[in-house]
Amino acid sequence: MSFDPRSDWVIELKALEKSFRKQRKPLHRLLELLLPSLFLRGNRTKQEQTFTALKGINLSLKRGEVLGIVGVNGAGKSTLLQIIAGTLQATQGEVHTRGRVAALLELGSGFNPEFTGRENLRLNAAILGLTSKAIEERIEQIIDFASIGEYIDQPVKTYSSGMQMRLAFAVATSVDADVLLIDEALSVGDGAFARKSFDRMMQVKQKGTSVLFCSHVLFHVEVFCDRVLWLDRGEIRAIGPPKTVLGQYQEYLDDLSGERSAGDSNLAELQTRAQSHHLADDGGQAGPMRGHARIVSVEVEVDGNTGTQLQGFSGRSLMRMRIIFKSDPLIPAPSAAIVFSSQGGRIIGTNLSVNQAVDVPRDQEGSGVLTIEIEPLRLNKGTFRVGAYLLCEKGIHVYQWIDPVATIDMHRDTYDQGYWMVEGQWHSDHRYT
Repeated sequence: MSFDPRSDWVIELKALEKSFRKQRKPLHRLLELLLPSLFLRGNRTKQEQTFTALKGINLSLKRGEVLGIVGVNGAGKSTLLQIIAGTLQATQGEVHTRGRVAALLELGSGFNPEFTGRENLRLNAAILGLTSKAIEERIEQIIDFASIGEYIDQPVKTYSSGMQMRLAFAVATSVDADVLLIDEALSVGDGAFARKSFDRMMQVKQKGTSVLFCSHVLFHVEVFCDRVLWLDRGEIRAIGPPKTVLGQYQEYLDDLSGERSAGDSNLAELQTRAQSHHLADDGGQAGPMRGHARIVSVEVEVDGNTGTQLQGFSGRSLMRMRIIFKSDPLIPAPSAAIVFSSQGGRIIGTNLSVNQAVDVPRDQEGSGVLTIEIEPLRLNKGTFRVGAYLLCEKGIHVYQWIDPVATIDMHRDTYDQGYWMVEGQWHSDHRYT
């Protein structure tokens, strides 16, 4: 469908459904291929089950709007993006798109493993609608952004997963698409490229490109998106402003973490996987940062005691967290955040250094220290997790985090409930005495 710049929407879905057939045994699939007529005579009902991945999806995306998609694994997020991209066909319903649609979905999708990176670049850019002249004008910029060096002229089958995603991201965000579909792509590669990719996405948004953005990193969704869609078991559970929908979704994740053990919960799995990825950026080794920053060490102190398991007293204790970092001296000095969470993983409070006028001196190698002091510590009684985050100078892109870096057992001899001490003075009205 040709793009009409006067139109308000670029994607419209009506009563969209997607179902998959699955047989009980691989043999039945083989029989269906070899003897379809025999297999269909009475066997299909018994041997086959249908799984509905999407059901009754009605959705429209306006020009220039960024819509985030959240949901646990298996909710239907990737299936929805693949249908919009045209790599899957809907079982029922209508799918309408306007303008050029670029997608960054499954790793390596659209790449021919036998072709070189340069050949795949040209092919994918052409498929997305760029003319030969436009491709040649942009090819060096795309290659430079992908940062895969001499491998650009090697077959893609020799690439690591990170290199493939870098190249795919560079192409998808360089073709001036009207609609961009992104599935978990802002943590591509090492820390330096992750920052570049997030900056590129912010530029895409500022240019007025419509974006469907799927991510498990709720912080990125809140920062980047105008609206949020929550998918649950293939259906729309909620859609609306990020603050409202993400609050509801976080409560749902809290329930999941309460129903399962921390090691089995989807939330804990995602946090562990994301934490491992970010901590592995530099392999823990000192060296050139090249547009990145990393945590060297974190020290948490409560009432003069340091460690990973601490104790404090509500309304009385003094707490300090000290983050030593190393950064590329050519980029702005990073910011930091402290994050308090419940044992189940719910974030109950944060403090970001970007909200204060903090001068961050660094040495010639880009090393520095950020410290926060909290006195008195007004956490209520209970056990709480403390996380340390190192972010860009705007407090948007997360370079690295360690969460939890420590736990604190808080003590208070009252019957008060909740996470925080609630200040106030009770009194009685003497008219009733």
